[in-house]
Amino acid sequence: MAKWIEVIESYSDDIATRAAAADLTLPVPSCPEWTLGDLVFHLGTVQRFWALNLLGRDASTRTVSPIGDDPADDVLVEWFRTGTASLGSALHEVGDDSPCWTWWGEPRTSGAAARHQVHEVAIHNWDTKLALGIERPLASAIAHDGISEFLEVHRAEIPTDGDSSITLRSTNTNGIWHIGPEGRTPVTVTGSASQLVLMLNGRVPLSVFSVEGSPDAVQSVLDAIDLS
Repeated sequence: MAKWIEVIESYSDDIATRAAAADLTLPVPSCPEWTLGDLVFHLGTVQRFWALNLLGRDASTRTVSPIGDDPADDVLVEWFRTGTASLGSALHEVGDDSPCWTWWGEPRTSGAAARHQVHEVAIHNWDTKLALGIERPLASAIAHDGISEFLEVHRAEIPTDGDSSITLRSTNTNGIWHIGPEGRTPVTVTGSASQLVLMLNGRVPLSVFSVEGSPDAVQSVLDAIDLS
């Protein structure tokens, strides 16, 4: 758990520091309907939401509390930092295996929620940098685990009735992930772990990858996953 908390706090601090020095009306290219301020507000809301669910210690019930009005731009970054602190405090308090409601199902634990928040903030850290004209890959270890976590969280949405067996292959972490039933027409998508997890999260198009087999089969899987 300590590792997850450290990553969440580090990425969140980087977002806050960059946002504090930037124009919050900047568009976020990877989230076309958002400004940088919208992104900061979204993540601050998400972190508060998970802090409440963690402290609820109830795997069967979603804990909901009003977040309040959208804070003004001049206090937004500090408001965001307060939400990050609340999430970190909740994670420290409940520990690794406390019951926690999750929207994706099992495992309904504090550890699973913490892991999910690591990848939420990592992707939004990448979004923030992109809005500021900085294009950097995600850290390899975070990206590698992010692929596994994404496929686990969205497992119920991934079609299983297609004609293809899809393999994701990471060139820099030696990772291999399989999507769909084995024994069907093979399709392999090859790229770095960062590229692959960004593709899954709708940030990088399939067209930038080396694909052996049918790109349409892969795109149909990507289109079936709800990223909202």
